[in-house]
Amino acid sequence: MGYFYGIELVKDRDTRESFDDDEGERLLRGLLSPRIFELGLICRADDRGDPVIQLSPPLVAGPEEFDRMASILRTALTEAMKEMDR
Repeated sequence: MGYFYGIELVKDRDTRESFDDDEGERLLRGLLSPRIFELGLICRADDRGDPVIQLSPPLVAGPEEFDRMASILRTALTEAMKEMDR
Protein backbone atom coordinates (compact mmCIF):
# COMPACT_ATOMS: atom_id res chain seq x y z
CA MET A 1 0.00 0.00 0.00
CA GLY A 2 1.16 3.48 -0.70
CA TYR A 3 0.80 6.56 -2.78
CA PHE A 4 1.10 6.60 -6.54
CA TYR A 5 2.01 9.67 -8.59
CA GLY A 6 2.73 10.13 -12.26
CA ILE A 7 4.46 13.18 -13.74
CA GLU A 8 3.83 13.51 -17.47
CA LEU A 9 6.71 15.18 -19.28
CA VAL A 10 6.03 17.52 -22.22
CA LYS A 11 8.21 19.78 -24.34
CA ASP A 12 5.99 22.81 -23.86
CA ARG A 13 3.65 23.34 -20.92
CA ASP A 14 1.38 25.72 -22.79
CA THR A 15 0.84 23.64 -25.94
CA ARG A 16 1.42 20.27 -24.21
CA GLU A 17 3.59 19.25 -27.16
CA SER A 18 5.04 15.81 -26.48
CA PHE A 19 8.51 14.46 -27.13
CA ASP A 20 9.06 12.24 -30.15
CA ASP A 21 10.24 8.66 -29.50
CA ASP A 22 13.96 9.45 -29.75
CA GLU A 23 13.67 12.52 -27.52
CA GLY A 24 11.62 10.59 -24.96
CA GLU A 25 14.19 7.80 -24.91
CA ARG A 26 17.05 10.26 -24.43
CA LEU A 27 15.18 12.18 -21.76
CA LEU A 28 14.07 9.20 -19.69
CA ARG A 29 16.78 6.61 -20.21
CA GLY A 30 19.75 8.82 -20.96
CA LEU A 31 19.22 11.73 -18.61
CA LEU A 32 16.52 11.44 -15.97
CA SER A 33 16.60 7.81 -14.80
CA PRO A 34 20.32 7.69 -14.04
CA ARG A 35 20.40 11.18 -12.52
CA ILE A 36 17.36 10.68 -10.29
CA PHE A 37 18.83 7.40 -9.02
CA GLU A 38 22.21 9.06 -8.48
CA LEU A 39 20.50 11.73 -6.37
CA GLY A 40 18.91 9.04 -4.19
CA LEU A 41 15.39 8.52 -5.50
CA ILE A 42 14.07 5.29 -6.96
CA CYS A 43 11.30 5.77 -9.50
CA ARG A 44 10.03 4.27 -12.73
CA ALA A 45 10.43 5.99 -16.07
CA ASP A 46 7.71 4.92 -18.50
CA ASP A 47 7.91 5.72 -22.20
CA ARG A 48 5.20 3.44 -23.58
CA GLY A 49 3.22 6.57 -24.44
CA ASP A 50 4.08 10.09 -23.46
CA PRO A 51 7.12 10.09 -21.14
CA VAL A 52 6.09 9.73 -17.49
CA ILE A 53 7.98 9.50 -14.21
CA GLN A 54 6.11 7.26 -11.77
CA LEU A 55 6.58 7.52 -8.02
CA SER A 56 5.11 5.22 -5.39
CA PRO A 57 6.27 6.18 -1.90
CA PRO A 58 4.90 4.25 1.10
CA LEU A 59 1.94 5.52 3.10
CA VAL A 60 4.27 6.39 5.97
CA ALA A 61 5.98 9.05 3.83
CA GLY A 62 5.46 12.49 5.27
CA PRO A 63 6.29 16.11 4.47
CA GLU A 64 10.04 15.61 4.90
CA GLU A 65 10.12 12.73 2.41
CA PHE A 66 7.92 14.56 -0.09
CA ASP A 67 10.12 17.67 0.17
CA ARG A 68 13.17 15.51 -0.54
CA MET A 69 11.49 13.86 -3.54
CA ALA A 70 10.45 17.27 -4.90
CA SER A 71 13.99 18.62 -4.49
CA ILE A 72 15.53 15.65 -6.31
CA LEU A 73 13.00 15.83 -9.13
CA ARG A 74 13.43 19.60 -9.48
CA THR A 75 17.22 19.22 -9.74
CA ALA A 76 17.07 16.37 -12.26
CA LEU A 77 14.36 17.97 -14.40
CA THR A 78 16.14 21.35 -14.48
CA GLU A 79 19.39 19.68 -15.56
CA ALA A 80 17.59 17.57 -18.17
CA MET A 81 15.79 20.62 -19.64
CA LYS A 82 19.12 22.38 -20.11
CA GLU A 83 20.64 19.30 -21.73
CA MET A 84 17.65 18.74 -24.05
CA ASP A 85 17.88 22.36 -25.27
CA ARG A 86 21.41 21.71 -26.60
